[in-house]
Amino acid sequence: MSRRLFFLLLSGWIMLLLSGCSDHAEATNLPVVPDYSQTEYWFEGGDTDEMAYDVFYIVPTCVFDWQDAEGNICHWMDPDNPSHRASVDGPIRLARGIFADEANFYAPYYRQITIESWTESEQEIDSRFETAYSDIASAFHYYLLHFNEGRPFILAGHSQGGKAVIELLCREMDDETYNRMIAAYPLGYPVRDEKHSPYLIPAAKADDTGVFITFSSVSSPDKLTPLLSGSRAAINPLNWRTDSEPGTKEQHLGAVFTAATGDIVSEEAHMISASLDDATKALVLSGIDPQAYYEPALADLFPPGNYHVVELNLFYRNLQQNVKERAAAFFAAHADQ
Repeated sequence: MSRRLFFLLLSGWIMLLLSGCSDHAEATNLPVVPDYSQTEYWFEGGDTDEMAYDVFYIVPTCVFDWQDAEGNICHWMDPDNPSHRASVDGPIRLARGIFADEANFYAPYYRQITIESWTESEQEIDSRFETAYSDIASAFHYYLLHFNEGRPFILAGHSQGGKAVIELLCREMDDETYNRMIAAYPLGYPVRDEKHSPYLIPAAKADDTGVFITFSSVSSPDKLTPLLSGSRAAINPLNWRTDSEPGTKEQHLGAVFTAATGDIVSEEAHMISASLDDATKALVLSGIDPQAYYEPALADLFPPGNYHVVELNLFYRNLQQNVKERAAAFFAAHADQ
């Protein structure tokens, strides 16, 4: 019943955003470039430094194409738009509960590309994404210079945020910064063969550090859409193995669904088993009904049986524990430094 309520709320949010879309000319002007020296471009001001390590989080796609004051359609979030901020704040709070239960948390508002953008050609997606990435890279460097103060950190993101994490590892990382990186979680986005970086190392177990962790959740391998296919690596968040050995329901620590406030609406453990498909690297789930997690408004991207929209929810507690485990391993390995 609680999961049904979650999807009713999700559907209402989607319809609200869609109501602002119409067929007008393409926008020629981008939203204003965020100034990350200003606190309003950080979730809750970005002012937190009491914990021993940080999380730099990049929120997934939450905004649809929208109409500007001149009646043009824009394909990027406007970080100055209160309704756009409201649409990303709920997912940011969900992620904070997972990744920053024991960490400082920094999440920039950025000109993410819209949901419709992901139905375009790969070339067009990458072209539009460069605007989003320019914001993320700027925010990351500002974070390192002004917020981080030399602490170890985790990079994390889901979907578009996962793509951004991969790009940060490939384009912005250096040895000094990497040596402080506990792990990177580019969840829900493939790390393909063409992505090369000495800092792009796949996780092999539950507590290795300096590695990336990714998976994409489906009911069967054929539900892995082209957008999310082709990853060279993945890991099972139930048993933290990279082979096809199944993770059992007993290893499932809990699916968590939250309200936009971040408050927990429902929680259930031991509901999912999962195994990695050797050929596609898809994480194949059993124990849940695909129709229960299907959103018709997103059917072009995520058909029934593709759990992309809710995979952070489904593995909430396993991810939360894993972040702490990798952080503990990092600090143990650097105890004498």
